[in-house]
Amino acid sequence: MILENFKNGYKVANGSLLAKSEKNDCVVRAIANAFNISYDVAHEFTAKEFKRKFRKGTKAVYSTFKSLGEVSFDLFQDTLFPITKEYKLKCVKKPVNKEYTHKKVNYTVKTFCAKFKGTYIVLVNKHALVIKDGVVIDNGDMRFTGYRRVVESYVKVS
Repeated sequence: MILENFKNGYKVANGSLLAKSEKNDCVVRAIANAFNISYDVAHEFTAKEFKRKFRKGTKAVYSTFKSLGEVSFDLFQDTLFPITKEYKLKCVKKPVNKEYTHKKVNYTVKTFCAKFKGTYIVLVNKHALVIKDGVVIDNGDMRFTGYRRVVESYVKVS
């Protein structure tokens, strides 16, 4: 099976010299894609708020987002018209798919896409991705196998 509603999450890193030397940066790319900010701004944000080290994975993603509650980004600071974008965050751990009545089942990426509209940072086993209005934004290779992963938690961005 192939996910038809899929976008490559690496496109947000185009033009960033920092991204070329980075690895284990799925949370950085997820933040950049979810909040519509540049890779470099997202990289700085994760280093500050999540205490992420260069070329290392991001720890305690869910709990850090939960403690933040809301985030803001100052964009175009060095220009004549700076912009501040503010977002509220709603965090849900272990979402249960209520359509299954015979037993307790968590959402998969595929069932989550079909059910939820809006922008979400979705956390699966040791990985983060974005779902925007039913479109998965993730690593290119996940287009073929990524729809089966179990959603451990998510952060709704509004």
